[in-house]
Amino acid sequence: MTLVDRATGPAMETSHANGAQLSYCYTDALGSPAILASLPQLLLGKGGVSFRLSARPDYVRWLASFALNCSAWKFRQNTLEVLDLAAQSRRAMDRLCDRHSLRFDHRVAGKIHLLYSDRDRRQAEALQQLKSTAGCTQHIVERADLASLDPALTGLDSDVIGAISTPSEVVGDPYLFCRELTDILTRDYSVKTRFDCEVNAIREAGGEAQVSLANGDVLTADLALVAGANDSNWLLAPLGHCVPVQPMKGYSFEMPLAGGSPDMSVTDGKRRLVFTRLGDRIRVAGIAELGNRSRTIDPERIEWLINAARECLPDAGDYEQASHFWSGLRPATPHSQPIIRRASPTIAINTGHGALGWTLAMGSAERLADLLDD
Repeated sequence: MTLVDRATGPAMETSHANGAQLSYCYTDALGSPAILASLPQLLLGKGGVSFRLSARPDYVRWLASFALNCSAWKFRQNTLEVLDLAAQSRRAMDRLCDRHSLRFDHRVAGKIHLLYSDRDRRQAEALQQLKSTAGCTQHIVERADLASLDPALTGLDSDVIGAISTPSEVVGDPYLFCRELTDILTRDYSVKTRFDCEVNAIREAGGEAQVSLANGDVLTADLALVAGANDSNWLLAPLGHCVPVQPMKGYSFEMPLAGGSPDMSVTDGKRRLVFTRLGDRIRVAGIAELGNRSRTIDPERIEWLINAARECLPDAGDYEQASHFWSGLRPATPHSQPIIRRASPTIAINTGHGALGWTLAMGSAERLADLLDD
């Protein structure tokens, strides 16, 4: 088995500095009646979520399919489908960590999702009831009781009225995880790696997949697995396959701990950002710009993210020393479910995990392996 990656090492792109949360119970589909109602503003907006205007046929088709997935019934169905995959992924991660010694700041931190209104509370109660049927344990907590979960939560935005608490949620550093896992794969399982290696094309011939590399090499295999995120179609389209993914750009930054740094993970749905404590630092991640294909870090968006985080939790860290700015392109599907399938006898696909790539990675790999065994 050979892993080919255009980056210089594992987890150098979208997984490099994402939100660092394994959100096994937070699988809410992006498409919902509320998002559909806000679509005109999202097409023009610059807040936490924005959809770019574009006449690209693939983008227009994606938006049309997304709109069809914004009904209450579709939101429920898509959320539960991903929730089931997340539960499988958690079990697989636990087994992996039991079998191998991986060090990646992995811990059960617990998580709160902030509520700002009675409407937020009603929606949270409905989701709590929905997810309880799939085994998620969550509680609605009043603002006055948040400090009992984490003393740092006394410093929250004064508009917060409470939160939904999920004690079982987990955090970890995805970059460290991928490095550790790569070491295990190469050392114990004879996996070869070809980093800093661009793939030019994939062809199918004689019952084999032929992978042409930019340096002129051609690799042959019984099966080629395409996990190219937003660039998957660039490789798949010439083979007659296509997947409905669009880039959703996100950002993050890190800062040193301060007196008001939370130990728990915090999600602010109003501003679309998360706080995660990783060792001696706090990572803040957020922003979802659909259709933005640029990997360039926009200073204005970083400034927005820092200001939004400061408004939510002013003492979460030392904002004056904010650094390690990052941006990444999450591959989003219209129904918020990843695409895991065998496209042909020699081609398989695993992509479209959106903002839950790391959360769903282990379960997705198991499902793909099951497909290949059939």
